[in-house]
Amino acid sequence: MDLELRHLRTICLLADTGSVTKAAAALSTSQPALTTQLQRIEREVGGALFHRGRSGVRPTELGEFVLVRARAVLLSMDDLLHDITARGASPTTLRVGGVGPLAIDLAARLPEIFPNVPAHVRTEYSPKLVTDLVRAGRLDLGTTIDYVDRDLSTDGPLSWAMLAVEPLHVALWADHPLADKPTVALGDLADCPWALTPPDGTGWPECFYLACQRAGFTPQVPYRLYERSEIRDLVARRRAIAPCQSDFDAGEDVVVRRLEGEPIQLRHLLVWRRDSAISGASDDIARLAREILGRVRPARA
Repeated sequence: MDLELRHLRTICLLADTGSVTKAAAALSTSQPALTTQLQRIEREVGGALFHRGRSGVRPTELGEFVLVRARAVLLSMDDLLHDITARGASPTTLRVGGVGPLAIDLAARLPEIFPNVPAHVRTEYSPKLVTDLVRAGRLDLGTTIDYVDRDLSTDGPLSWAMLAVEPLHVALWADHPLADKPTVALGDLADCPWALTPPDGTGWPECFYLACQRAGFTPQVPYRLYERSEIRDLVARRRAIAPCQSDFDAGEDVVVRRLEGEPIQLRHLLVWRRDSAISGASDDIARLAREILGRVRPARA
């Protein structure tokens, strides 16, 4: 079997989702079929590309080596296709992608800026995948997040707008010893088991581990889950606590508390290509996005 572009996209999707199940769903195939394809790819490259476990998949050393080169190949090919398509073509739709509901709400209001131009929306788990799709010209606009204070002005063909900064909170069971405090010091949670979502490609959960290290401890993380409902259930049953956003589903059995000193901060971003049709309207689009974010969560612009 010769490696093809579709094989490279498959292993990149596996790395971005961290799950055979989620990658199979995104590819509209079955989990056994994707597993079989991955085994064939691994035989072709001569070794395992991913560690498999109950919490999902993560790249091996060989996998990291292959992924770096696979992404470079795919981006080069996508840039070529984008440039070919862009020659003399005028867009008839706006393709919007993102993580979370912001992309959906923003797309619904884009007719205020682009009358009579329909918007198509896709959401992804991985913020990095959204950025890569915009870079490749497969999305016109992306709403994404990151956790690091990096320079956004030098990212190849991309332009960025910072929409808001939001401190992460912690979800505790309702009768947790610290649940009655309005803010909780991260260091006071050193002995608690944690439930985390898998890596998203933009600094999570590395930023969480770094914050814990600065607070003087290494967290116990027996649970890695994708679904917020599953994480909430663990917290409600006193099995784990979890870092979360301010809109996490609280209730009688779960409380959400701000972390003292805001040791982990999430940044909401808008991304587009500089050569895209929307570039001239980016300020107006960012204004709409900030307005939407301001209504749904207490973020700092």
